[in-house]
Amino acid sequence: MDEATESSPALKAFSLLETIAAMDHAPTLAELTEAANLPKPTLHRWLSMLEGAELLRRMPDGRRYELASRATALAFAILSNNAGSTQRHQILERVVRSLGESCNLTVLEGSEVMYLDRVEAAAPLRVAFQKGSRVPAHASASGKLFLAMMPPAKRDRLIGTLTLERYTANTLADAEALKAELSRIKRDGYAFDDEEFLSGLFCVAVPIFDQNGRDCLAALALQAPVVRVSRANAAERVSALREAAEALAVTLR
Repeated sequence: MDEATESSPALKAFSLLETIAAMDHAPTLAELTEAANLPKPTLHRWLSMLEGAELLRRMPDGRRYELASRATALAFAILSNNAGSTQRHQILERVVRSLGESCNLTVLEGSEVMYLDRVEAAAPLRVAFQKGSRVPAHASASGKLFLAMMPPAKRDRLIGTLTLERYTANTLADAEALKAELSRIKRDGYAFDDEEFLSGLFCVAVPIFDQNGRDCLAALALQAPVVRVSRANAAERVSALREAAEALAVTLR
């Protein structure tokens, strides 16, 4: 930690949140002690403070820490209202005009996908979702994409915590079937939701990567009725979605 951080309790706490957010799993106290290079008593005091502020929470095993809803709500508000939000919305508008179907920008929050932004198409027979809407990770194109792009150990831990609720006859409610689908998504670089959350709705999603092209920061997804988009023609939209995803990536860095 630099000199400015050391002199400010608020910056110390923020630095610790950054450390936890950057890790690919929910860390233990021992792992955080090493990562933050702090004595255990000091770190324990900060963790208790952040828990009290509802910015961190302990996982059910009582040993590991993860960001709590207040921290993710803050991150959502920052992304929704920062300087790049207008530019992101304009990119969404362009891809919706180009493809003629509704599109959304999503991020993963815990076991759910949250809509960071969305633009509705003018076409009839559409399903309206609002900014801030949430859908289950295992039953959505974006959610399966996030799972597929995770480091395997982190993905397996998260799948182990999911309640694989069946929403339609097509929902992947079996862990092994879900993992097989995630392998295909990892290979192909895009994901489908073939009426897995809502009957009659088909989605295709592509990843939005960080500047190193490794971490999936967000996802861009197209949603349409199955009478217009299905497995037979969804792949035709992937190229345009990937082009828009590259433009969106610049606004998230």
